[in-house]
Amino acid sequence: MTKRLLVTGGGGLVAQHVAEAAAARGFAVRLADLAWQSPGWAPAEERLAFDIRDHDAAARAVEGCVAVVHCAAIVGPERARRDPLAAVAVNVDATAALLDAAHRRGARLLVMSTATLYGHREDLQPLDEAGPTSPLGIYDATKLMAETYCTAHRRAYGSDVASFRTGFVYGRGTAIGEYFLPRVLRGEAVAEPAGADHPCDFTCVVDLAEALVAAVEVPSLPEPVYNVTGGRLRTRGELAGIVRNLLPGARITQGPGHDPGRHLRGPCRIERAARDLGWRPRFNLETGLADWLRRERSA
Repeated sequence: MTKRLLVTGGGGLVAQHVAEAAAARGFAVRLADLAWQSPGWAPAEERLAFDIRDHDAAARAVEGCVAVVHCAAIVGPERARRDPLAAVAVNVDATAALLDAAHRRGARLLVMSTATLYGHREDLQPLDEAGPTSPLGIYDATKLMAETYCTAHRRAYGSDVASFRTGFVYGRGTAIGEYFLPRVLRGEAVAEPAGADHPCDFTCVVDLAEALVAAVEVPSLPEPVYNVTGGRLRTRGELAGIVRNLLPGARITQGPGHDPGRHLRGPCRIERAARDLGWRPRFNLETGLADWLRRERSA
């Protein structure tokens, strides 16, 4: 029997890698996005085009699927700040409607969330899913709203849903964040006035995709929220150094200290994901960036 998986936000970084990982596991992948300017590189049995705010279209897309990986969102602090009502409509309302559709059809829903909702944590202590949250902006707040609704829906209706917090995700298709490698490959110089000492819990998108496919396949998800990150802190200076080693001649300059424009927080604890999904990251920053470069060169 064919296992069909719906992945929303289908043209985006995470969705493309989820589609690749799911196809390798024998799933028939149905990718959905607002529009398809290009088909993307990931394998898919179907590509649907609709606005995730069209609840009827989203419900139809769930038909015949064993699970939905929900990646569609207004992503990032700046986009959400520019249009907060759109962020609520997409990140909260559309997620709630999709959960209702999945629950009615017996499909599992996996919702992409973000570790940014932990807020600033200057003590850099590890972050546990059961710990406090402190959203700093509209984007963080909408993701926490969606998580809260999904958790309440689990309790009220027994729905098969969980949220997955990640952050500082890099890899082929990255469109948000500065990870140096794409710009260096284009021959550009990159200059940051500050931030070489800024710690980040970098997450290889291949690892994230494998975790989400594992979450589709396990018999149950005992917890409503899971951290899925690299699980350790590395500095942006280390990131730049690795790119320089991979691409000699890379022109990257950085000022010292922390970057005031980025969240400052400790690493995420990933023991829940290890326990319930049987997952741990395969890549560290060195091997993850090397894999990204290989994928770019073989594209």
